[in-house]
Amino acid sequence: MISLSELKSKALRRYDTVLRGWLSAENIFPMLIPANKKIDKTKGWEYISEQQKGLLLHSKNKTGQGYWLNFKENKKTRQSEITQIVFENQQDFLIFIDKTEEFEIFKEDAIQVLTEIPALRYLFIKLPQLIIQNHSKWPYLLLVCHYFIANPQPNLYIRNLPIAVHTKFIETNQIVIRQLLDCLIIEKINESETDFYKRFTLQIEEPSIKIRFLDESISFHPSVSCISLWSSEFNILDLPCQNVFIIENLASFLSFPEQANSIAIFGGGFGVSLLKNASWLNERKLFYWGDIDVHGFQILSQIRSYFSKIQSMMMDEKTFLKYYQNQKGSSFISSKLAFLTKEESLLHQKIEATNNRLEQEKITIDYILKFISDFEEISL
Repeated sequence: MISLSELKSKALRRYDTVLRGWLSAENIFPMLIPANKKIDKTKGWEYISEQQKGLLLHSKNKTGQGYWLNFKENKKTRQSEITQIVFENQQDFLIFIDKTEEFEIFKEDAIQVLTEIPALRYLFIKLPQLIIQNHSKWPYLLLVCHYFIANPQPNLYIRNLPIAVHTKFIETNQIVIRQLLDCLIIEKINESETDFYKRFTLQIEEPSIKIRFLDESISFHPSVSCISLWSSEFNILDLPCQNVFIIENLASFLSFPEQANSIAIFGGGFGVSLLKNASWLNERKLFYWGDIDVHGFQILSQIRSYFSKIQSMMMDEKTFLKYYQNQKGSSFISSKLAFLTKEESLLHQKIEATNNRLEQEKITIDYILKFISDFEEISL
């Protein structure tokens, strides 16, 4: 026979059904809860009685509220056995699962929201817990909904929206706001976009790309040695340089020595993905310099998938053996790297097997200068 705790778990799983029933004005009571387990009759009538005792003591039959038990007499044992567990009405059900107060708050919030925006009824019938989970937020969520209904594609920065809510409210409640707006302005959203800002035509601060002018004659002004540009601006920049050094770490980017006809770009690790749409880079001699570790080779393979002719620099075994100081890399997920040269692949395999790491900051300026002077591919 089902236990009292098992019955409560089953009832709680029906709670959303009760919420939906109220929202759709559907009467779902009386509600039958399957007992599932049969009574063990092999140990006599006393054991039969014991199995049913807990349910009986807390039933509406004894307490006047909660679930009602229907019985049938077993002709063989002459014992009354539970045949059905029934919640006769909504009140009994809510009392049993301790949701009476919550349900009243749910109704108040639902009435308020649906009075103002009836179109949300379908969403709430599908996801009734949204009403409960956002109890304290509904006055503000409604302001957001009303604004987007009137201005479905605002094309403003999110904190500039003329809505009387806290400046961070929309940012910190994106999940529920997306659910609401997907229901309310479906014809005006950018459905293919998963990014919240792009989906609802909001302006965003683009990621930026740092550039150092290693030759002041390339710079916009003699006093400007470093700039940051939005990625969309960088994509169409087309600087008059011959060499582009893409450097993984910030310290190495900032300290990289001056070179004629050259600029340096801060890669920022896997942030090199920001560069993939800058087609003008294909017309330059490209060099990538990163840490000699698993992630460094993963980034090298990634950027070479964008720019097939990019060459690695100081990511070879000679450099590793000269400067390695027994440092280990961070955790990583092993993967096949399709865009490494044979030599790079061999070193990558060794590094992956040991998780050794050489940070590029360990390499001296003198070594960098000698590498560049010995490297015939760099146009000076």
